[in-house]
Amino acid sequence: MRLIWNQGAGFSFRAEEFFGRDEELAALLRVCLEGKSGIGASVMIYGPPNVGKTSLLLKLKYDLQTLSDGAAPPRPFPFYFSFSKILSHPLALSQHFLQEYLWQLLVFLGDSPPAAFDTDALSDRLGTYGLIDYREFILAHRRFTERGDGLSALVNAFSFPFVPGGEIFYPVFLFDDFQYTCKLQNIPDGAILSILRPYIKSGHFPMVISGSSPGHVTSSLKREGLFGSFQLMEVGGLSPAASEKMWASLFERRKIQMPVPLQARAAARLGHIPIYQRMFVEEVSFRNAPVTDEIEFENLFALSITEGQLNRYWREFFESAFPERMARARAIKFLKRVVCDQFPLDTFEGALSLLGTSPEEGGEILSALEFKGLLKSDFEQLRFVGDPVLADFLYWAFERGVLGKGSSQVAAALVQAKLSRATAESTEGSREKWVAVTKELMRRWDCREVPMLLFRFGSFRERFGGKGLLEVVIGMEGEPQKMRLPKISSVSTGYRTRRGGPRFDFDLVAYGFLDADFSEENLVIWAVDVMTEKALTANAVEHFENRCRLLSLEKGLKPEQLRKWILFEGSVDPAALQRGAQHDIFLTHRSQMRLFLNLFGVEELDITPEERKAPETPPGAEPLEFELVLPMKADTEVVAARVAEEVAAYASLDKDTVDRIKMALIEACINAFEHSGAESGKVRLRYILSPEKIELFVQDEGKGFRGGRGGEESKRNRGWGLKLIRELVDDVEIATGDRGTVVRMVKYLGHESEKEGEGSPGPE
Repeated sequence: MRLIWNQGAGFSFRAEEFFGRDEELAALLRVCLEGKSGIGASVMIYGPPNVGKTSLLLKLKYDLQTLSDGAAPPRPFPFYFSFSKILSHPLALSQHFLQEYLWQLLVFLGDSPPAAFDTDALSDRLGTYGLIDYREFILAHRRFTERGDGLSALVNAFSFPFVPGGEIFYPVFLFDDFQYTCKLQNIPDGAILSILRPYIKSGHFPMVISGSSPGHVTSSLKREGLFGSFQLMEVGGLSPAASEKMWASLFERRKIQMPVPLQARAAARLGHIPIYQRMFVEEVSFRNAPVTDEIEFENLFALSITEGQLNRYWREFFESAFPERMARARAIKFLKRVVCDQFPLDTFEGALSLLGTSPEEGGEILSALEFKGLLKSDFEQLRFVGDPVLADFLYWAFERGVLGKGSSQVAAALVQAKLSRATAESTEGSREKWVAVTKELMRRWDCREVPMLLFRFGSFRERFGGKGLLEVVIGMEGEPQKMRLPKISSVSTGYRTRRGGPRFDFDLVAYGFLDADFSEENLVIWAVDVMTEKALTANAVEHFENRCRLLSLEKGLKPEQLRKWILFEGSVDPAALQRGAQHDIFLTHRSQMRLFLNLFGVEELDITPEERKAPETPPGAEPLEFELVLPMKADTEVVAARVAEEVAAYASLDKDTVDRIKMALIEACINAFEHSGAESGKVRLRYILSPEKIELFVQDEGKGFRGGRGGEESKRNRGWGLKLIRELVDDVEIATGDRGTVVRMVKYLGHESEKEGEGSPGPE
């Protein structure tokens, strides 16, 4: 079977080399075949650049032609057209579209088209199949072309395929790189969709459009009222099984061998993206390099990134996207921070700030990145592509172009980093244990004072480097500089500032209060990361600081309210120590940690990572309900917290969740004690436990309060306390009036809550 596609593209599609995507193909085939009954739908395929969207469309075209060979008429005629290589002038596009459609239709009908693109000759050939209405369209298009009327020519050309095919066929449209339709000269954005609108709405003409920039296309769809007519299909990398099958086919053709256990790692290293796998095999074949173990694979991969196939691929990509050199340099430097360094960025304002240029120039760079599919915008939120090969290329481009390092130096750094990461992954169990030990340690701090050297690795090493344990212990006891630790009320894994918002992952996040005073002025948050890599690098410290900085901005924290702490067990680069001191980050080595644990009576070997237990259904069909009345006296909130702890025991909750419930309840009680002004001097509490959630009610009989007051007055009232409560539980409802206030707090216990419960839900 012969396939003809747009502009004789310089590649040959082979159906036998297409792997995976069975579910996507089945869904698309169903949509296309339903057009025969007039119930066909339209689909928009989107995903990162060169992830395999074009191959998916061509495989769909192949399968439709294979099915139609023996099918009863009308048969589906799959018309593939790519907008990526068209000239921007509408007359050129309309002319080429007509020629391409006529050519592919003749091939579909089993004819041999003439050697040259001659519309009259093509039209005459189609007349032999009874398709005689096409000539009028061609004559009309010629008149529009002679007058230079580009818009009319476009309307004529894109209406041309909808001339009835009789009982012979019905067209199925496979439009690739559709975002390029917004690049036409002097033609309104969305004009192509406006022309196609009545045919899309009819359901008789299945249409599949594909592109790397869904934002540009969906905005046009919404303007034309077509967004609801399209199903969305996101395409990513292949499944691991499909990637390994692809390796087998590529290796067999090139007579290359790679150990089977290494193939899975190699596919993952390349993001399971087919084009990368093909390029890597070509690299192996060209260099005739053996790949028998992980080190040889990483060496060849690094060589391809720095001077081989993968390097040339991405260099051409950025040169095409940013012809102007300075804009290209800014875009690469910006993407390096976001994709490679994983700077936690998800807003336009943050992106413009990080670009460090004018809003106009920054907007152009972001628009070009979105057009090329490297970022996706959803209202004010940004999402960047996650591509391991692109990340390594950006690292090379920055190290080579900005820092002036040689390609061999960058390649060596890439190999070392990947091998170190693999070692770290193999010791993940040890890391989880260390996190559990640190969590238990922080729970015991309780406003004690400890030597400051426990948090200053550089000073600790200078003073005690090479000395014995006894000498270190004695020296620490006489250390004059102390640090007063907070009282930790809640310590858990992960953090995010608001439900559904961006997540800032840390190994541990702890809420604490100085001097055990539960007030806004004494609040301190500790962000903690545990690093088990062979060496603590400056990049790792900088990445940690970036997350802390964005967290501080989102939360509006004062500098003294956020403590940043990195625990590590390997060596440390001098630059990492400098970055830590520059950003006021506490650095604690494992050797210091042993002394720390000893001070608080925590045995490192006795602590194991906590396991989350499935919630147990309380006995009886009805929810358990408890009531409690407390006098408004100091420290009675501790009684409320103790009861909450007993209630939570019925649900087998982990310590993190119990801590959050207790802290939220304590804060709600303190609010009622201090601000309600209730004459009765009492606070009523209700605890309701069901299999899905715990509900806590705190009711006073005071004067109530109003929101929206000034900053100082809100602080004196309940504003800050409620803000803190919202970060600790999943839902908060407040009913207030002249007869008092009821605060309802909910913590969900289901699987979804567990999934998100590793981080704080945060205020909405």
